[in-house]
Amino acid sequence: MRTISKIALVTAVILMIGCGKTDEDVIIIRASDLESNPKDENSRSTGESIDVPPGNGEEIVIEDKPEEIMSEVEVHLPDTVEIVEMSPEIPEGPRNRLAIEVNGSIYGSLSGLLENSDVLGAHIVRCMWWDTNPWDGMSAGDSIIVLFDADYTTRENQVVALKYIPHTGTQNHPFSIYVFHKTGDNYPSFYYADGMESTMLLDNLPIATFEEITGVFGERRAGGRIHAGVDFKAPAGTPVWTAHGGVVTRVNWNYAYNGNCVEVDIGNGHKEIFLHMQNVAPGIVPGVILRRGDVVGSVGNTGRTSTAAHLHY
Repeated sequence: MRTISKIALVTAVILMIGCGKTDEDVIIIRASDLESNPKDENSRSTGESIDVPPGNGEEIVIEDKPEEIMSEVEVHLPDTVEIVEMSPEIPEGPRNRLAIEVNGSIYGSLSGLLENSDVLGAHIVRCMWWDTNPWDGMSAGDSIIVLFDADYTTRENQVVALKYIPHTGTQNHPFSIYVFHKTGDNYPSFYYADGMESTMLLDNLPIATFEEITGVFGERRAGGRIHAGVDFKAPAGTPVWTAHGGVVTRVNWNYAYNGNCVEVDIGNGHKEIFLHMQNVAPGIVPGVILRRGDVVGSVGNTGRTSTAAHLHY
């Protein structure tokens, strides 16, 4: 996980929530989103505090706190904070706010509320799977509040901010995440209010850059299938390499299903598998010994189960 400047993130959240707000659609931020509770073992915030500047005159409604915090919101920070400027690369645009009570699945709870609800459902699930089980771990009465793009041509994932409130008595913990484009990163990601990135990253990544993780190991898929890998959404042609090194054992097996693919034995009974690639790098054949970082191919959209450029790893 990566951390960012809390000053930049909180300022981004305040400015973001003002976008597209109407008198009939007041966006609500609870103080619990921005202030840690020392008694809450699930709190992600630590350290010192700062004062946050006002949000350029935009109205922000804060629940569950007295009037004194209306002009001053306390955000807890670690002892050392790197100041990072906000990136302007997330375009402003129309924002929609939707609050749902979960009954059954997230997809079913969204059904009929808007067009292409299954698309927004998939994007919400991607935001939630790092903190809870969005397939089997939801309870009737759980609430989800989401701010999302009406026109998401520049980003696939529509979600801009999300708050999850579990039903009283369940084991799930509440959390809120916000999209933020950290200076120097190629793509935005999701962060908690304390500046910690919500996406869990591998210690050694097999890809140069990626927009979003669009599939996780153990995810339920259509037909009852269980997803046996991690999907990295990235532009076609993005270099793919072995994260560990080892011996190439197979190339392009079951091509109709896997597309261009490579398998590497990394030892101790473990293997790396790269599926749906645009091409296999020259010289990658069974028996070749690879070092960590050696290129095995590039991101593609091959194989009948692939619907967009990505790496299945």
